[in-house]
Amino acid sequence: MSRMRGASARGRRRFRKIGIVAKLASPEARQLALSLERALARRGLEVLFDRETARVTRRGVGVPRDRIARLSDMVFVLGGDGTLLSVARLAPSSTPVLGINLGALGFLAGLSRKEALSRLDEVLEGKFRQDKRRRLDVTVSEGPRRGVHRALNDVVLHKETIARISTFSVSVGGEPVSRFRGDGVIVSTPTGSTAYNLSAGGPVLYPTLPAVVVTPICPHTLAQRPLVLPSSSRIGLRVLDSNRREGVRVTLDGQEGFSVPRSALVEVRQCASSVTLLRPVESDHFDKLAEKLRWGI
Repeated sequence: MSRMRGASARGRRRFRKIGIVAKLASPEARQLALSLERALARRGLEVLFDRETARVTRRGVGVPRDRIARLSDMVFVLGGDGTLLSVARLAPSSTPVLGINLGALGFLAGLSRKEALSRLDEVLEGKFRQDKRRRLDVTVSEGPRRGVHRALNDVVLHKETIARISTFSVSVGGEPVSRFRGDGVIVSTPTGSTAYNLSAGGPVLYPTLPAVVVTPICPHTLAQRPLVLPSSSRIGLRVLDSNRREGVRVTLDGQEGFSVPRSALVEVRQCASSVTLLRPVESDHFDKLAEKLRWGI
């Protein structure tokens, strides 16, 4: 008994300020946010909401979502994979993120809605496994969005014009590797390999594999196939034949998108820091593949 009390005390000292981010369109997520707030307050912990969640739950002003992980010791994300990505993309490695699934798939979530409160003390006592997931730094060479951006799942370079193919080039370490006609190209982490990459015919990578996959989108050839590369690779993407009437766009994690100049080089490499996702110790990647994507069934 004394060891359990000691573990609980250590966990609560470590996690003193808990961030909560909820999917705004979900009444269940908003209700669970309030239930978690009450449960955490009873344990003497401070709760911090992001601005959007604070507004819909009438809990003050809140903080910007892109900063909540930096201001918290741990963040609960209530929603689907998209909500979790919006936090995890910029979270420091030192702040663990726990997804509670209230979305359609919830592949990145650690708990279901029913488990959120019943397993809360396990989480606070540090009994959940920490999964370190690699992220991508995406450098745009030209234009108003010139600079470095970040992605957890994937980065996509594609044309803005719908139903028009173009010529894309891929280089590795500055050396040309591939050139093809198609709708676009995806560079995905192992975490993102079950997202857009999978839909485009790319392989599923084990989450801890030190690799990235480059996947063409609808290539107009029978020879072009996805390419798995070491995570240390410096990958260059470019559209070769875009004209003044057809824009070029970069999309990060299917959420943040912006136009880039036609001549811009988009360079993708492994981010120096990872994101920490919390998982129950019994969680198994292959079980999740079978449950969520019916893999192997």
